[in-house]
Amino acid sequence: MLWVLLIVMSVAAGAALLGPLFAQRRPLPPRAAYDLEIYRDQLEEVARDRARGVIDEAQAAAARAEVGRRALTAADAVQKAEIEVPLRRNRWWPIAIGIAVPIAALALYLELGSPGLPGQPLAERRASAPSAERSVADMVDGLAARLQRAPNDIQGWALLARSYATLERNAESAQAWRKAMELSGNDPEFAGPYGESLVLAADGMVSPEARKAFARVLSADPGDPRARFYIGLAQAQEGAAREALQTWTDLAASAPADAPWLSMIRQRIAALAQEARIDAATLRPSSPPSAQAAALPPAAPARGPNATDVEAAQGMSSEERTTMIRGMVEGLAARLEREPNDIEGWRRLGRARRVLGDIEQSTAAYARAAELAPDRVDLLQDYAGALLQGVREGDKLPPDLVAAMRRILALDPEHSDALWFVGLAEAEAGNRPTAIGLWSRLIAKLPPSSAGYAEIKARLDRLRAAN
Repeated sequence: MLWVLLIVMSVAAGAALLGPLFAQRRPLPPRAAYDLEIYRDQLEEVARDRARGVIDEAQAAAARAEVGRRALTAADAVQKAEIEVPLRRNRWWPIAIGIAVPIAALALYLELGSPGLPGQPLAERRASAPSAERSVADMVDGLAARLQRAPNDIQGWALLARSYATLERNAESAQAWRKAMELSGNDPEFAGPYGESLVLAADGMVSPEARKAFARVLSADPGDPRARFYIGLAQAQEGAAREALQTWTDLAASAPADAPWLSMIRQRIAALAQEARIDAATLRPSSPPSAQAAALPPAAPARGPNATDVEAAQGMSSEERTTMIRGMVEGLAARLEREPNDIEGWRRLGRARRVLGDIEQSTAAYARAAELAPDRVDLLQDYAGALLQGVREGDKLPPDLVAAMRRILALDPEHSDALWFVGLAEAEAGNRPTAIGLWSRLIAKLPPSSAGYAEIKARLDRLRAAN
């Protein structure tokens, strides 16, 4: 019965493969036809960009004219071009192949195969198969190796940290988050996952280092639920049950009613209250929920809309959603005018403005943050990065950018970006010995295989030859 089935399958497969070889020739569409489809998609994309307000009418008209010109050329080429499949002069060779291949396959199977081998259970086959998790681990290890060659890639370290967390390699995840924090100037964005990975690596214990990370998150956003939960957990582990219960009670009182973690917090409160012999019914928030929410800094809009906002945005057009986001950003800007000393608030405003494409306003927000803390390298980096967005290749470096980079270099004499840009400014000013000194320090920090090594070396060679 098995052999009959194999023969039937071989015949069916051969027929399916040989069928197209006997088909009548048909003209193939010319390349221009595919180009024409691309140009149609581009015209639709221009219309969508104009509707979203990404480009103005003059830019849209220029884009439509250029795409339309190319489309007309492609349409003309479609009418003139004709590509045909060559005539087949002999139809017997496909039949010979269709007969020979199954016979050869059968002969090989009888020689090399094992028809009498009993079936293997699925579980055993899976156990012997290569592990998908192993291949993921290999990719993660490859990423780790790449970051050893390019150690200043902040987002690469963050990706590595998340990948390690997925594989439950929590200690390595914590190390990667620590590297991302160091490179970003202890950005609170990385402090939360860093602290959590430390807790997971310590089997649920909140270490002093983890608590310090969560405190940094709360200094930027006192309403962060994850940080507040872990601070409460640290208090509970230190034996301060009443303080932990108060922290979690305040967290539960300020949480949205549909928060997925709310039931877990309530269970923790009940369990700890019972263990500490405290009547959970006597626990009250430090202040009424409405007043407590009002007491938190209105920086949350910069972190994104809440659940109600997201639900309301589902039925909005793209213009309405953009208007809603801009409204929240303008609310943050208005608060900062009343509270101008909020460094992290100005930083969040700079990020939000940049996402919206308001480069000048983004730069101004970063400048305000840098003015408030002139000795913080991370804020100067943000400001310099915003200034760089307006610089095109071949442009002379703006004085404000050079001043910011000089300030960074004064605070951190081995800062790679500062060494590069200050060296570039000195070279533009004709101060070749100073530029050579700065770039020599920079190239000594780079491995020869890195992307910028060759360019810096070439510039150094030219400066030395001219000096």
